[in-house]
Amino acid sequence: MYPNLIDPVVALRILCGLFFIPHIAAKIYARPVTLGFFQAAGYRPAAFFMYLALVMESIVAVCLILGLAVPYAAGVATLFMAVAAASVFKVSKGRWLWNLGGCEYLIFWAVACGIVALNG
Repeated sequence: MYPNLIDPVVALRILCGLFFIPHIAAKIYARPVTLGFFQAAGYRPAAFFMYLALVMESIVAVCLILGLAVPYAAGVATLFMAVAAASVFKVSKGRWLWNLGGCEYLIFWAVACGIVALNG
């Protein structure tokens, strides 16, 4: 029962799930920095939203990696990444390029998750 990695949608699904792992780790191991971002983005209470994001990212990552409830998990991931992109856009004061702290990467990731949701 191995995933068909030749299927591009399956490969994209697994990649989308795997890419959540560093974000999950940041919320666990770099809590002060992550909390500062949530505060700067205007989430109140910031700690609640940071932990909510941690739980949502963890569930979505597991579902995408293992292929569970794919259309729903990828749909939630799409919306989650869109909100993250808007938050980064706000905090970065409108920067686009990801390597300069902008939202480009998150928008790309939201679109990729959307493709998985529509084809899952």
